[in-house]
Amino acid sequence: MKRTTIKDLAEMLNISTSTVSRALKDHPDISSSVKLKVREAAETFNYVPNDFAINFRNKSSKVIGLIVPEISMFFLPSIINGISSILNKEGYRFFTLSSGDSYETEKEHIETCINSRVDGILISLTKETKDCRHLRKLIDMEIPVVIFDKTVPQDIFESVVFDNVKNSELSADRLIDHGCQNILSIFGDENLEITQSRLNSFETRIRQSPEIDLTIIFCKSADQVKEKLDLLLDERSFDGFFAMSDETLMGLHSSLIKRNLNNTNKKVMAISEGTLPKFLDETYEYQINDGHQMGSFAAKRLMEKLMTDTSKVSENSNQSHYL
Repeated sequence: MKRTTIKDLAEMLNISTSTVSRALKDHPDISSSVKLKVREAAETFNYVPNDFAINFRNKSSKVIGLIVPEISMFFLPSIINGISSILNKEGYRFFTLSSGDSYETEKEHIETCINSRVDGILISLTKETKDCRHLRKLIDMEIPVVIFDKTVPQDIFESVVFDNVKNSELSADRLIDHGCQNILSIFGDENLEITQSRLNSFETRIRQSPEIDLTIIFCKSADQVKEKLDLLLDERSFDGFFAMSDETLMGLHSSLIKRNLNNTNKKVMAISEGTLPKFLDETYEYQINDGHQMGSFAAKRLMEKLMTDTSKVSENSNQSHYL
């Protein structure tokens, strides 16, 4: 069915489009009888205001671009819920683009956001992204940006990240306090800054207890965790386990179940969004990385930028927030 426009209403009522427009806005120069006729026609023919055109005239699309490395069941849904809770309240919509952990695709998505006239961008960087040069043009175009979760060392854009040092050290302390002597620690993609940050903090704390034997492996997926543990757990015994994320925890849990090693005296620690461990095994302990909190905080920071003078986007915008 063809969408009814202001022009259609004007032709039906034999009046000008400007009169229709002002009548719909309850302009005082338009008589009550004309306003009534316009509103009745608009309701009868299901006229819906063109938000894009209205926002374009106001130099605002009321749309935010969300760029993420991948769409997965781990962590991202809670982040999106947090973002949505803030943007919806402020009258904004957003669309999500997945870069598939490709730097080139990430650059293409930034162009898509620009061409879509977004008001701002929330972005979690890919594992291939080494710097923020491709984001600099957004400063010139006065499009505010907030980087969240996965970032790179930079001093240009505001970022929202978890306190990886604190979470890793607290996880190590729990394993030490439990008396674990042989610990297997499972980390994600070793090329990511988040992995290196958690690894360095966790390993440094564990190495302070020289009597502890620490084994470290890197896995890019839950399936890869299972593959490596299928060999490792047949050869060695561990009394403590650390998983740096929900995805690595899923692979670890599957391997422990396979060998009936769960619900024993073995200690499992993880850094988690908080939902998964409760359903896997209630004995698992975790340091929570609240995705909803991260999403809502990042969205709030972006909204604050949009409410300030756009000429100040490039000033004092490199603050890092640790959750």
